[in-house]
Amino acid sequence: MRKKVGIVSESERDEIRQLYERINGLKELTKVVSPDIIELYEKLVTDMGNTVTRFQEWWNTKSNKYHWEGSDEGSWEIDFDTCMIYLIESGGE
Repeated sequence: MRKKVGIVSESERDEIRQLYERINGLKELTKVVSPDIIELYEKLVTDMGNTVTRFQEWWNTKSNKYHWEGSDEGSWEIDFDTCMIYLIESGGE
């Protein structure tokens, strides 16, 4: 189920898009960076952890600011084209 629960500004949308794209880029790097290259691999893991934390903090901050409906079985999703926020729930109704 996909339910519209809010909207964010274009600048807020741009913040989360940057974090989203960074996470995807770091995931791709983990596929090619060998753990044997310890210093580089540790930097990659640290950057991934910090970026994922910032990503989650963005969602927490905005959900508190805008009072989005949430669910234990769901997660929020943004439509980057419209800045709309949706609650995505899996399972039966």
